Amino acid sequence: MDANVDVLAYMELISNTGFPIVIAMYLLHRMEKKLDALVGAIEDLSRAFK
Repeated sequence: MDANVDVLAYMELISNTGFPIVIAMYLLHRMEKKLDALVGAIEDLSRAFK
């Protein structure tokens, strides 16, 4: 019976932390794309001033 309680505790922990981790990874991925675009724009701007 203790093993069953441990499994339930692990399942609850994964369900509680799994969703925020997935959302954080998604947002970091989106931010990376926007940062790449920002770096490109800054490089274009610096070339325009030279």
